Amino acid sequence: MNNLNITDAYIQRVSDISKIPLNYLYLDFKNLENYSYLLIVRLKTEESIKLTIYPIKKEKITKVSLRGVNLSDTLIEQLTRILQEFHVIHTSGFLLIKSQLFYECYLNVSLSEKKYIDLKASLDKIKNIFKEIIIEEIGLKKA
Repeated sequence: MNNLNITDAYIQRVSDISKIPLNYLYLDFKNLENYSYLLIVRLKTEESIKLTIYPIKKEKITKVSLRGVNLSDTLIEQLTRILQEFHVIHTSGFLLIKSQLFYECYLNVSLSEKKYIDLKASLDKIKNIFKEIIIEEIGLKKA
């Protein structure tokens, strides 16, 4: 962050969308050579698309999606503590949509790691609190 600029931007014609320079997306990452992969998280709404890019060292990671109703602050804190043990790379935060609470996070653990067993056991302990818990592996995008 230079000169109090938190973000940077430029304007481009829609017709030139294929000409967006990819190096612009990750030009300022420090030590990018220490990583083999990029996790690209896309948030899409009707009005915008937001990309968040994280350099990572693993080819596969885990995404946890939760849906619940009326979660207390204590339960939210408990969930946060559990997930922090597995190195949260990215989180959506808690979103309230039509009286239901949604949460997503990407964790630096793959389903084939021993640590995944601990994650699954921790989530099983609180599964009755949520309407739905989805665990999925995120891997390399197929060309």
